[in-house]
Amino acid sequence: MTANNNEEMIEEIRQRLNLVNQSLINPEKYKSADEQEVREIYEYVTSKASFTPSEASAIADALGQIRK
Repeated sequence: MTANNNEEMIEEIRQRLNLVNQSLINPEKYKSADEQEVREIYEYVTSKASFTPSEASAIADALGQIRK
């Protein structure tokens, strides 16, 4: 499945990261974020089978920086 918009991509990222607190990454907050930045993170996340805790944290940090 290819995500079509920021919210769908964020939802997929959130599921793949398997975060304990899913509410930290709210798809609603990414509606107006730069789609290219969201897509780059999405493509990275969907290309890997699993993440170390530090990778998941870094991805969450990157998402926090592009949130609008």
